[in-house]
Amino acid sequence: MRGIRIPQDLDGEDQFVLGLSVTRLSTLLFGLLAAYAILHLALPGLVRGILALLAAGMGAALTWLRPEGRSLGHWALAAIEFHLARSTDTPTRLSRPRALAGTPKFSVVATTPDTIIPTPGLDSDEDDVIELPEPAISAERDLEAQGNVDDEAVPVYLGGTQIITFFSAKGGTGRTTLATEVATLLARKGRYRPSATEPAQPLRVMLVDFDLSSANVSARLGLAQPTMLDYVSDVAGIGADPDPSDYILHHQASNLDVLLGPSKCLAGDRSRLVGIPQAAHILSAFRDAGYHFVIIDMGASVGDLETYLLEAAHRIYCVVTPTAGSVQSLYRGVEVLRRLGLGEKLRYVANKMREGYNLEEPLGDLGGSLAARIPFDQLFEFAENRLQPIVLWSEGATRNALARLGASIYPALERPRPGRVTANPFSWLTRRRRAS
Repeated sequence: MRGIRIPQDLDGEDQFVLGLSVTRLSTLLFGLLAAYAILHLALPGLVRGILALLAAGMGAALTWLRPEGRSLGHWALAAIEFHLARSTDTPTRLSRPRALAGTPKFSVVATTPDTIIPTPGLDSDEDDVIELPEPAISAERDLEAQGNVDDEAVPVYLGGTQIITFFSAKGGTGRTTLATEVATLLARKGRYRPSATEPAQPLRVMLVDFDLSSANVSARLGLAQPTMLDYVSDVAGIGADPDPSDYILHHQASNLDVLLGPSKCLAGDRSRLVGIPQAAHILSAFRDAGYHFVIIDMGASVGDLETYLLEAAHRIYCVVTPTAGSVQSLYRGVEVLRRLGLGEKLRYVANKMREGYNLEEPLGDLGGSLAARIPFDQLFEFAENRLQPIVLWSEGATRNALARLGASIYPALERPRPGRVTANPFSWLTRRRRAS
């Protein structure tokens, strides 16, 4: 299998005729057919003309009008679901006691206000140094917060291992940072129950750095060795596949397991050291070990190894920043993934966002929506220099944005308010559109 070349000719969603996709063209045709049928009804001519114009205009509006990158039909269905949700948002007979009615919605933020780290101002006379809380104290607070959560609100995990990949066809988008932050958040805050009768337990999360040319997860977590290079060296030395579990590092502060990327740049012929057989053996071992989530950070190229990792993933988060080059790379990368048949797996994350930037037009072209919008924050640099992810010690808008990204992977991170009806039989009507 040869590598995939990234093409230059992405036009957004597939066009069938008149620059329209099959779905949008069918909407237009239904509107025209409805107008034609109305013109042949036994009604006064003026009435028929008005109704026919309305039918044709409605079809055209549903075809071409796309506020915020979404069709009018989507917004109509969203309004219906919102109205139905509000009408059923009342305590039921089976709801919990009134004492719990004011319980706030579950939040992944468990630290106390005394751990909030302000961003140093430009006029500060002190050095730009942030004193982080001790990991042991922070972890203890998280354990106390988890102990206060009702086990009945923790879901039963029935599925197998979920492989989540962060991808970008361009370097510098923050792909490694988001993969590390989300994996840390899931490992630290995620909880599940093996069955309905068993108590809640922490999720088992694995972070794997498959970036062969520039592996940086070690710098984000303050871990050094062993690495994937030790694993492939032992494979070549003993002539058999060793157990990848022997090369796992445990990040004590977050309860996250990590397989670090190679400590040296594996480019050119050296990239063959880590190929599809080694990657398949590693992922298979982690599935057998019972991990709930395997978060993969991979390089920006799309070669044989990267293609295998993308195909093995259950969800692919495409990271984009508000720059012309990054948006252009997003179009090219999505085109590659669509040609590989991976369109249904795609999610989108906007990173390093500032006020005034809008990515709705490219996402509308791609038929997708943002899973999260991560703001530009200098705390990411401080976190990297302190070798600790932001979610371990900070609060605020950035932490909340990372929490939304984590909840898009594991929705139980955002638990509903107790005693309220949350199930909605019409939720399938406003399911997010995905690039396909």
